[in-house]
Amino acid sequence: MELKGLWEVCSAQIFDMQNMGMVWKTKEEAAGIDDDMIKMVFSTLFDFKDDGVLGMMIKGPAADSVPKDELDAAVAAGKVVVEDGFCYICEEKGWKEEDGKVFIDSKESGEIFGEAINPWKEVIEEGNTLIVLENYQIVKVGETPTSVRKVEQKELTEEMKAAVGTYKGLYTRMICDDKKNEEEFSLELKDDGKGISKRDGLEIKVPDWCVENGEVKLTEKYLGKIDYTGKLEGKSLVLYNGDPEAPMTYEYVYEKI
Repeated sequence: MELKGLWEVCSAQIFDMQNMGMVWKTKEEAAGIDDDMIKMVFSTLFDFKDDGVLGMMIKGPAADSVPKDELDAAVAAGKVVVEDGFCYICEEKGWKEEDGKVFIDSKESGEIFGEAINPWKEVIEEGNTLIVLENYQIVKVGETPTSVRKVEQKELTEEMKAAVGTYKGLYTRMICDDKKNEEEFSLELKDDGKGISKRDGLEIKVPDWCVENGEVKLTEKYLGKIDYTGKLEGKSLVLYNGDPEAPMTYEYVYEKI
């Protein structure tokens, strides 16, 4: 693929409050989000040059709103590029090709578990698009992307659609103990195959759940991952955070509201 030229962002990883993590959003999906940082991400341009320089250009103010002498000085210094009537603040990064692969210098530094971070990030080719710096999917200006990364919507079965809703916690107990804890807790199963568990003053992300023939599998993620199995019968939901017959396993009993 010919890299030289101007590229624009068609999808990017942004922080999603619902999922409490980074997710891929297309330019169209992000258009309705009122967030200046996200708008900046999707207005960024990438200019691959012959000399191994990548100009990463972040959209700024309209060119006619900047005093001409200041704008001319910034352009002459290579700090600003004018495109379509707007100023783009230019940050230069290196790019290179090795063994048929392309890499971009992220300029990251530091260590992870005592090992130095490798600042050179591989460019991944997908159709007529590129995944660059791990968080941006770009396509050449004027072209329509043939492949766009986004969060895939989980298709719910009829049984799962019937299970969607809010469940009030009745009690929890350890299998080896008949003593019941009736402190307030709840579980919400959403129609996107995700959910929220609320207990101990926390909102715990449920990245995945499913129901098949009444058998429930559910995962919680909060400072780690906990897998649950259980049974849904009518409005009654029972979950276990381990082997249902193991003494130290906790049983969670709910009723659908």
